[in-house]
Amino acid sequence: MSPTQTVAYPWHQTLPRLGTDEEFAALRRLLQESDYTDEGICKRMGVEDLLEYSSTSPKTRPMEQPLDVLIRLFFDCALVEEEAVARLLPSGALAMLKSLDLVVRDPARPGMLYASAAILLAGGCWTVCDRGENAPDGTRSELPPDVVYPAVLDTTRRFLQGLPDTPCDAMLDVGTGTGIAALMGARHARHVWATDITARAVRFAEVNRRLAGLDNMTVVEGDLYAPVEGLTFDRITTHPPYVPAKKSKFLYRDAGQDGEQIIRRAVEGLPHMLRPGGRFYSLQMATDREGETFEQRVRRWLGPEQSEFDVLVGAHSMRPPAEFVADSIVRKRTDQEGRNFLEVWQETKTKYLVYGALLIERHATPRPPITGRALSGKGYTGRHLEWLLEWQQAISRADGDEMLLNSRPVAAPDCSLHTVSRMRDGRFHMEEFVLKSETPFRSSFRCEGWVTQVISECDGVRTWREHFGRARSAGLISQGIPAKEFAGLLSLLVSLGILRLSERPLPAADGPDVEDQ
Repeated sequence: MSPTQTVAYPWHQTLPRLGTDEEFAALRRLLQESDYTDEGICKRMGVEDLLEYSSTSPKTRPMEQPLDVLIRLFFDCALVEEEAVARLLPSGALAMLKSLDLVVRDPARPGMLYASAAILLAGGCWTVCDRGENAPDGTRSELPPDVVYPAVLDTTRRFLQGLPDTPCDAMLDVGTGTGIAALMGARHARHVWATDITARAVRFAEVNRRLAGLDNMTVVEGDLYAPVEGLTFDRITTHPPYVPAKKSKFLYRDAGQDGEQIIRRAVEGLPHMLRPGGRFYSLQMATDREGETFEQRVRRWLGPEQSEFDVLVGAHSMRPPAEFVADSIVRKRTDQEGRNFLEVWQETKTKYLVYGALLIERHATPRPPITGRALSGKGYTGRHLEWLLEWQQAISRADGDEMLLNSRPVAAPDCSLHTVSRMRDGRFHMEEFVLKSETPFRSSFRCEGWVTQVISECDGVRTWREHFGRARSAGLISQGIPAKEFAGLLSLLVSLGILRLSERPLPAADGPDVEDQ
């Protein structure tokens, strides 16, 4: 009798064991020496990208070396003959894999092994996670509610791209899953803590900590901040669930009635958990509602101490609910699920679904709070949102206007001018001027004609103060306009990415964007 006929979630029953340091060191050597990497797998399979490989049938490939065995077990998650595993892997490797409960004998097929979990490379770290829906016997397997998803999905990659690579003292990753954000954060933090509400995720994260050989990472089980109560951190990260669900099916995905339950609670805890000067990073889908944007609601969640925090959103997409539901149906979600989503968003008077990053900084010294949003464009990374926050902080200082007036701006290379001309008295007259930029922010600025003339003269040599004087002398602006107001125009144009300053260069651009959700 097949195990699928006797046990719920049969292929997900066995979890990797928390073995010895020596066993995990042996596993690490096996993966390294077999070249079990994205590049190694692609080269072995003769494909340019792993997405191409995913459509290749594993049954047609011969097994001739250790890498073939690892691919078949931990990437394909297929059944493999125990004799072949023992023959092709180095001496002692099969015993080590069995000891760690990473390979299991199939009770219905004598002599056959299957992997209890997948092993995938993410962010330069090997991560052990739950196997997917494809069972080793070729059937579809239902996933358990606490399934731990792989860290190689587009959404996770985008989240990881938004995290900083600068040193910090204490970091916390909330809802850690495989632990990937904590594993990467451990490269820069003196110590990193990782929490998750499910014992399953905590097991996988601890397995991955040991596989990475880290001693500056602690994994603990509990709800959000509860396991680290009494500690504070200068970096907090989370990639929370954000799907609206009246009844939760998957813990990694579902986030209460409106989809914001987890991110709301994470933000509400920041006044107690985030140190002065510390930053909070998250990626989620949230909502702009009638009369209240997402960032305004975040500020409200911060409670009485909200004036101590800056709040910026880096939006990757903004879509009306009906458009999102139509796309969900195309992606093979059910009509009923789409109707449930629409019902929730109608109840909350949602205007837009905002998928993007949230960056919150706690002030190190008292100053006015900053609240804002940017739309990500070409080459955007999380560094650009941090740059924008630091730019906003700089111009809000007492010497901000002087700094702006002494700056030497230059027009962004991709800045474009769009005009609308209307017929009047038998001739076309330009009546609307819109400046646009796509790198690194998608921005659009409707302005008066004289602004376009000033921008066309920005060569990186003249100061903004000189442009102010020239504009007044040429009669482009009123003599009564104060320098402070003209400085404010520069601050806006730089924030939008339309003008650039050599004194404050933008971070390097990223490669191709990952898919929006």
